[in-house]
Parts: sequence; structure tokens; C-alpha cells
Amino acid sequence: MLPLRGQDAINKVTGVAPAVFSPELRAQMNLPPRVVINDITLREGRQAEGTILTLDECVKIAELLVHDLNVPMIQMGGYVRRDREYMKAVTKFIEGCGRKVRTESMTSAHQNFPRHSREQLLETVAQIADCGFGAIICLATSDDFLRGCAEYRNEGHLSIEYLRKQEVETGLVAIDYARRKGIREVNVNFQDFLRADLGFLKQFARAAEAAKVDTIFLDDAGGGIGLPILYKEIFRTLKREAAPATPLGIHAHNNAGMATATALASVEGGCEVVDVGINGYGEGPGHVSFAETVYHLEFLYGFDTGVRLDRLRAVSVLIADIMRQPLPKTTPLVGESAFVFMHDKHHQFPNYPFLYEPMKPALFGNRARPGFSEWPGPFGLKLHAKALGVAIPDDRIQPMLAAMQEEMRWRKRALSDAEFRELAGTICGNAVPA
Repeated sequence: MLPLRGQDAINKVTGVAPAVFSPELRAQMNLPPRVVINDITLREGRQAEGTILTLDECVKIAELLVHDLNVPMIQMGGYVRRDREYMKAVTKFIEGCGRKVRTESMTSAHQNFPRHSREQLLETVAQIADCGFGAIICLATSDDFLRGCAEYRNEGHLSIEYLRKQEVETGLVAIDYARRKGIREVNVNFQDFLRADLGFLKQFARAAEAAKVDTIFLDDAGGGIGLPILYKEIFRTLKREAAPATPLGIHAHNNAGMATATALASVEGGCEVVDVGINGYGEGPGHVSFAETVYHLEFLYGFDTGVRLDRLRAVSVLIADIMRQPLPKTTPLVGESAFVFMHDKHHQFPNYPFLYEPMKPALFGNRARPGFSEWPGPFGLKLHAKALGVAIPDDRIQPMLAAMQEEMRWRKRALSDAEFRELAGTICGNAVPA
């Protein structure tokens, strides 16, 4: 497959509307020069309900991300002892894989159980350093988050101005400590940024940039609490007024089904790193979908993410099996039914392949095929029969369609390939191969 993307791919491998690239539309965006994909499957994905991975399974997923997909950045967790064992194993793999892969391990909020203290945060940073990973230091930004954490430290009586000042100081101490521990990549995660005072958010971003962090990530915490345009405007403001020299990243949650949309809006505001997960796996309804995000970045924005698109379906299916999290057939782009079309009009324009699908399925290692339900028709039937090597004469098409509907009515499902061949043989009198 030719490495076409953006405008060059239109009417060749995608059916993207050309107006997406109009100067008038692009003038409303502050797109960065490049966007980095940061896969968080080995942290957020492990928060999918009922999922407990072994060390070997974590390393296998890392191998799939790096070797099969060419992912440039991976995030893991640094909360408990088992995480550290897993990080060391993944570090060993990365060091021997022959590729340059950025890593980061999240400290979680420094106010976490059991001690809720700055000292506990620094201990976590030291443990991350011992594992050979980069660090992403979580810091509160909204007043509610700051005060809620303070209450656990018996400091709920302190003024919000003092708590903000204290949080900035804690962040700077942790950043400096991480550098002194030899951590090669030090990032920060500003939690609950959508509800933060914008003036404080800018102040915090300026301080982080002055401390020379590698990336400032904005974490929407609750997810689904702001319009995509709000993400865009906050990123645009921080890039213009607070941290022009520091890459900004987005960590979005899918609580209201908007994670991918808000991540892309962040890119339009200047975001340069996007946290994604295979199949969107994560706590609750999950996070930003890897496949959906890469599709949009490559073909609607024109970025070269470096990801091997043709391996995405195979990797998505295998990781779903490893994590014992079923991949719905209807999952966009990588699901088994992502390019299955039922209505017969969707098959009657073979010279116009993008009328009903945004791209060639092979781009993501998937395939298109006819499906059959309430409205089977001759075009889809002929395509399906040809793919199975079955010839159905024109005068037997309508009887075959009627027989298929009757079978599906009783079976309450589509026919298997073997059942289709058997029915065709019955209707057509032992149909001969096409």
C-alpha cells in the first residue's frame, strides 16, 4: 500500500471530503508540525474491569505495539510493586529491540493512599527511575481537586491560594528530583484542567516550562464535561501565552463518548502528543481509541504518525484476546463488521468505492464484505457468491434471496459460508464454482 495520507490519499485510498483541506477551514486551526502517538494500553488498559495481566502478557503487548505498530511512545503505571517488575521487563525488551521508544510511568496523584504526601510522590519517582522508565508527575489543577486532596492531608482549612502555591512547589520539587535521579524524560500531568482557573493553569504551565519538562499533559479527569472547542481554545491559549516552547499533550476520558473528538480538537489547538489505547481500553467506558485517532490524524489532518496501519486490525484482535476483553464486531475500522454493509444499494456502485465507506479497509488490515439481514439484494448476493467461488444463475437470484431470508428468520443470525454454499446448491441445483 502506498504511504498516501491527507489530500494525496483522496479518491485513491480514502473518500475524505476535499473541503476538509480548504484554506478557510485550516485557518481556524493551530495545528502543530507533528503529533506523537503515546500508547497507554499497558496502564489504562489494565484498568479494564476484570483484567489482570501477567508479566509475559505485558511484554507481549509491548512487542506488538513496538514491532507490529511502530508506536513511538508507551506509558505504564508506577503505583505498586508488580508494576515495577513489569516496567523492568518492558525496559529490557525496549533496550534490546533496536528501536528508539519513549517511555513514561505515571506517578498518580501524590496525595494517594496511604500517606498522601510529597515524600510519597518522591519515593514513587525514585522507583520509576530504578525501572529505567521516564516519569509523568500527576498534579492537581482545579480548586475542587486541590481542596479534596488537601482534606486527606488534614489541610482542608487552608486557602485555595495557598494550596495552589503548594501544588506548584510540589511539582517543581518532583521535577528537579526526577532530573537528579537521572530520569531521561520528565513530564507532568495537569489533572482536571477543564475546571481549573485559567489564570492558575497558565501560571502552572509557565512554571513547568521554566523547569524544562519534556511534555505538559492536560488530563480532563471526568471526561465529557466540556465541548471539543473548549479543549481547542485552552490548548491554543496555553501554547500562545504560557508554554510556547514545550510540547503539550492530551489525556482524555470517554465517559460521555467524546474522547477521540476532544483529543482531535486539542490537536487543532496545538496539542502535540495524544494518549491513546488499543480498542480504547481503560477504566469504565475507556479512553481515546488508537485506531480512530490514527485514521483521523493521517487522513483528515495529514499527519505522518509513523504507525503501521495495515497491522492495526490484527494487533487489535490479538490484544483483545490477551486481555480477555471481547472486541465488538461493530468496532469502527478494526472490528469484524466495520466494513460490512447490509443494504443492497451499498454494493451497486463498484466504480465509486467511497460512497459508503471512508477508506479502503485494507489500509487497516480489514476487509469489506456484503452482509445480509432484512434487505438482501442481487448486488450483494453476487459479490458474496463470487467471493466464495459459487455461481448463481440470474434466474435463481430471487429464489436464493427468498431462501436466505427464510433461513435467517429462523436462525436469528447470518448464514455461515458453509450454510450459504449448501443453500445455493439446493436452490441452484448443485451450483457450480464461479
